[in-house]
Amino acid sequence: MPSSSVPPSSPSSSPSRATDDLLELAQQMTPSKPPEVLRRIRRNIQARANDVREGVSTLKRRATGAENQAATTARPRKQRKHLNRAEHADDSIANPHTVEARTREKGRHFVVEEALFLVDPDVFTVDEDEDFEPSEEFSSDKNKIQGQLQQIMCYLPHDIKHLRTTNLISGAFIDGMSSQRSSTSNRLRVASLSKIVDDVKPFETSSGRFNAFAKLIGYQPGTDNREPYYSKLDVPILYDGWQGKKDLNSFLRGPILLKIHASIIRGPSGAVGLFSGKSKRPAAKTVEKMYKIHRTAVGAISNSACLAIWMHSADTQLVEIGDETGINYRERQNYYLQRILDGLANDKAWALDLVAYWDRILFPDADAPRDGAGSAGNEAEEDDDDFFDSAPLVERPPTPVYILPFTACSFIYLYTILLDLSSHAFIALALAFPTPPPQP
Repeated sequence: MPSSSVPPSSPSSSPSRATDDLLELAQQMTPSKPPEVLRRIRRNIQARANDVREGVSTLKRRATGAENQAATTARPRKQRKHLNRAEHADDSIANPHTVEARTREKGRHFVVEEALFLVDPDVFTVDEDEDFEPSEEFSSDKNKIQGQLQQIMCYLPHDIKHLRTTNLISGAFIDGMSSQRSSTSNRLRVASLSKIVDDVKPFETSSGRFNAFAKLIGYQPGTDNREPYYSKLDVPILYDGWQGKKDLNSFLRGPILLKIHASIIRGPSGAVGLFSGKSKRPAAKTVEKMYKIHRTAVGAISNSACLAIWMHSADTQLVEIGDETGINYRERQNYYLQRILDGLANDKAWALDLVAYWDRILFPDADAPRDGAGSAGNEAEEDDDDFFDSAPLVERPPTPVYILPFTACSFIYLYTILLDLSSHAFIALALAFPTPPPQP
């Protein structure tokens, strides 16, 4: 919600003054008063209570804004380190400037297809857990770190992986992520905006976005028993044809989400003609060409959901916690990602159909459907497990197979195993059927 226009020093914004007013009004509620007077007093009490609630929300937003501003003001120092990072790299690292540039590019790619934010700053320094089970990724904070670490390792080039814990690699990767987020935020609210939405006028100001789109992105007004908050699932913009209630068959299929991803990978005009199969693929160098994106990554779907919410929100910067809404975009990213991955792992029809739908719209020339993906602080808890758990399963042949999202990393790993097996088989055959000696 946009910041209040009432200055902090005004009487109405003083907590003590508001409390005194409420007490004074409460004392006027006596049985001797006529009904119409009591009703008027009750309305005044409700109005004062709303003022107090708004004051508390404003203070929370200011605290969040201060935290984000503190992080922003620290960036210049990080920038100076960034400029000297390669120069101060360990002597054992060959061509540190090249290594840094390559790693920074991987960080940009990571934001496009995997995650907008790191789940934890320590993800680069923790030890890899050999016993980690991908199916348990979201069961604990420790496993979330391990899950994202595995994804990062898939993106890092083989000759750089062993440098993962160094400041050169972690710093360059994080720089790349930050750079891509900045580019994405500018793309969505400036360069591509008129290609994604019909009316750009409400996007001009923070208050304009709140007034026009608060309900569209899940805003739930406060009541006598709770503060206002942003729902994770009652978010009309995330659905294709919102009918006033949650529907898994249209969840994460909102047209805006697909237009956002097309704009990111194909340039400012990427969303034009998307749903008629005529999305423009410019001859110029694009993210799609640069990163060889041919299929929909699950991370891209969860990212687009968060970006759609942010783009229509009152928030002014694309940071982990919205400076106006208080939405925790990092948690949202993990929440939507977990739901999709769980659905895929459990053969839920909605999740499998979701990935196929995205492929059909974004990559109509791709191969046959597949089973996996490719290459708020003020939020109330929602009872949503039944919404996903009760989803129907896809009919499978006997002995269903647990299928993980198929990535480039898993392909390389499988290919290596097959080569190894084939070489062993060849040796075994040679030993079993030795070549007979030449006849004299």
